[in-house]
Amino acid sequence: MEINASAYLFWMAGSCLISFGLFLLFAKGIPRKPAFTFTGLLLSVFFGAVCSKLLYYLFRLDFIIAESGWLSYLTDTAPESFSFFGGAAGVCAGMALTAKLFSQKPADVLNTFAPFGLLLAALARFGEYFLGMLGTGAYVENEALCFFPLSVGFRFSEDWTEWYQAVFMAEGAFLLLVALLSALRFRKHRFLRSAFWMCLPQILLENMLSGSMMIYTFIRAEQLACMIAMFVILILYGVRARGQRFRWVPAAMALLSAGIFILSEFAMDGKIAFLQFMDLTACYGLMAFGQLLLAVAEITGFRRLLRAEGTEVRA
Repeated sequence: MEINASAYLFWMAGSCLISFGLFLLFAKGIPRKPAFTFTGLLLSVFFGAVCSKLLYYLFRLDFIIAESGWLSYLTDTAPESFSFFGGAAGVCAGMALTAKLFSQKPADVLNTFAPFGLLLAALARFGEYFLGMLGTGAYVENEALCFFPLSVGFRFSEDWTEWYQAVFMAEGAFLLLVALLSALRFRKHRFLRSAFWMCLPQILLENMLSGSMMIYTFIRAEQLACMIAMFVILILYGVRARGQRFRWVPAAMALLSAGIFILSEFAMDGKIAFLQFMDLTACYGLMAFGQLLLAVAEITGFRRLLRAEGTEVRA
């Protein structure tokens, strides 16, 4: 399957219209909603594109310095030369700036926007269908699994089609699930919780991508971005949960999870002798265990934060 840039741009334009259209219809507590929504859409698209490129630029800094390719990397428009999570951060920055322009608290606006932003992120992931092999994983040998949406086929001739894992579909599905959680379940600190649960599934899914962006040949860039974001959120929980016992335990659990992820990565590459008995499934299982620890850490940290604020809400 070749890259269809025009179809992708149309898909993203439609995704923005759907997400911000729903925001216009259902968001509450927003002043001058039509003007606010239109301004938010324009700024989010602009900052999303800029931040997506800048984070990619930062991820590729070692190559840029080595090749003196300051301008070529910045002007590269290939799909793989943008960062998904840089784009997500840019959209959030656009909405925060819009809140400032309309004399609103950015935190309140981001809390309101979170479910609609997650919907946009999910649609963006689904749109990777038009970007060739960008969002795909390993070659699928089992013919019973060679169907969309589990895998995506690339036709090389009339009688030869190869199938690869459609990881982008799993990423989009998880983001849709988090969007529903954000809209129906998260009440307090919705933006922080939404951001955490947006990042959590990507730890394993990013590992499944065959074309994952790497730093120094062994660090998965987007995976690292997710881990840093989740750790910062748990640190914020700890800072705000003053007076609570063990308020730093969730952040410590995140560090333990990071160690598990690193161990899993090295085990997959066969770089640790005493773990060479672990096959790929076992490594993914270990990584899933680390994600479970992170989930428990977020729920625990959030509950301590609520107790510190004098609020009791089911987490």
